[in-house]
Amino acid sequence: MKENMEYKTKDFYLSACILASGYPLLNIERTNDKFSIFVFKISPEKAEKIIQQHWNYLLKLSTRKLIEAINELKTRLYGN
Repeated sequence: MKENMEYKTKDFYLSACILASGYPLLNIERTNDKFSIFVFKISPEKAEKIIQQHWNYLLKLSTRKLIEAINELKTRLYGN
């Protein structure tokens, strides 16, 4: 059985956490409203684990990687 290796979210800062954790951003899907959907190459289970660690104050990330991830997401969102 092939594992689903795609996770989608509208949440900007959770996306930054996933990106800073080392998982690549595959795409940003534009919706008809003011939102965008971030698509990552990560299984939903791994993504949920990162998100749960974030909400429980257990996620350990380099501040530099987190800032770089935020900047990359902003550039990809608004740079086009």
